[in-house]
Amino acid sequence: MLQKVPLQQGTDVYQERLYQEYSLSRADSQLKQMEKVLTQHNQSRELELTAMRGEIASLKKVMEEYKRKYSDVSERLMERNRQYQKLLGLYDSLRLRNMVVGAGERETQPQPGYQDVNPVMAKQLAPQRSPQFLSMGTDRDGHFFSGLEADGSNNFFQFNSPAKEKVRPFINKR
Repeated sequence: MLQKVPLQQGTDVYQERLYQEYSLSRADSQLKQMEKVLTQHNQSRELELTAMRGEIASLKKVMEEYKRKYSDVSERLMERNRQYQKLLGLYDSLRLRNMVVGAGERETQPQPGYQDVNPVMAKQLAPQRSPQFLSMGTDRDGHFFSGLEADGSNNFFQFNSPAKEKVRPFINKR
């Protein structure tokens, strides 16, 4: 019986060793698989990073192009504003010169529309008399503002009442 016991122990140790080798090989294969996944993951991240760097470089070029175009357009705009201010100054000076020349011509030559106007004509154009706003008389003919109609002329304001109807006066005199 003594011999069987070491044999049994030898078999157990052998089986344990086989199990440990199997576990080690399994762990090695899992490690290799995980390293492969990690390598693929790192490669994909590197590709993304490279793509982003390329996009950043491209955007920087576009931004530099926009800056250059903006600078050119800004410079042209400033030049046009200078030209506009210069032309505006020339226009103002020409306008002032023409006003001075025109004023000198008006002093020496009478203008066609203004030559007939003089103080005598101004008095003749003024109204001869102002309208008299009379209250309704005792005859109660119904005409308001009879002072305007007294001369029978065609005036600007004409306030006629309906065809000589007998209308009660608005103001009762007591």
